[in-house]
Amino acid sequence: MVEYDPVKKQIAGIVRNSTVLRKAVFSVLNLIFLRTWYVKRAVKRLGLRKSESINILDAGSGFGQYSYYLAKKFKKADITGVDLEKHLVDDSNKFVEKAGLENVRFEQGDLVKYQNNKKFDLILSVDVLEHIEDDRTLIHGFSGLLKPGGFLIISTPSLLRTHEHDGSFVGEHFREGYSKEDIEEKLKDAGLAVKKFEYSYGFFGDLSWRLGIKNTMQLASKGRAGMIAGMFYFTLVLIPVLFLMILDFLWPNKQGTGIVVTAEKK
Repeated sequence: MVEYDPVKKQIAGIVRNSTVLRKAVFSVLNLIFLRTWYVKRAVKRLGLRKSESINILDAGSGFGQYSYYLAKKFKKADITGVDLEKHLVDDSNKFVEKAGLENVRFEQGDLVKYQNNKKFDLILSVDVLEHIEDDRTLIHGFSGLLKPGGFLIISTPSLLRTHEHDGSFVGEHFREGYSKEDIEEKLKDAGLAVKKFEYSYGFFGDLSWRLGIKNTMQLASKGRAGMIAGMFYFTLVLIPVLFLMILDFLWPNKQGTGIVVTAEKK
């Protein structure tokens, strides 16, 4: 079993004082994580105009790569990133200040209890729900933060796994994932209408994850030497991994180990 947090802290330590290096890491993450491809496509499907003055919440902002993407894409948007980890919030605020991005800021907070006087046009929640025990309260909270007609995009693991024998790979997960029925029921209960449901990480995507991310993370979790070994390993398998990711992204998945849901506030 791998813990993501120690690896994230190692990466945060490496990029903390370098805006250029942080942007480079964002580019790499955008390339190698298939879920990012799906999330960005979900955002594009909303048809939000870049000239609009909209409010966006990045719920569980982590390194801030999605907030950075949204700030660059929607230059007139007001973007708030919220994360539980103070060091990630502090680093992200320093980064956007150095990068000259005035339309994004980060706050430390517990998403289950998070409140804000403003209402949001879009809430992005990537790999968050599986970490939260009281996910129903969290989804209701998201609904309360949205404007009528506002959108919630969720990326989270699915229960339709093709690697059940692996067990739970990530130690910080509270649950394995969601069924289509489960996530749709919880969204409906919160007053949100599902506009789009799709599986990510189908056959090709799951294979790319096993070959690339899983093996790399197992190496990287063993410390600095393991991280170097993991980077070397990943460069060797990058081309086949990207090929498999492209197939997954273009191929309609009837099932997959991830789901991406877009819901609208009624």
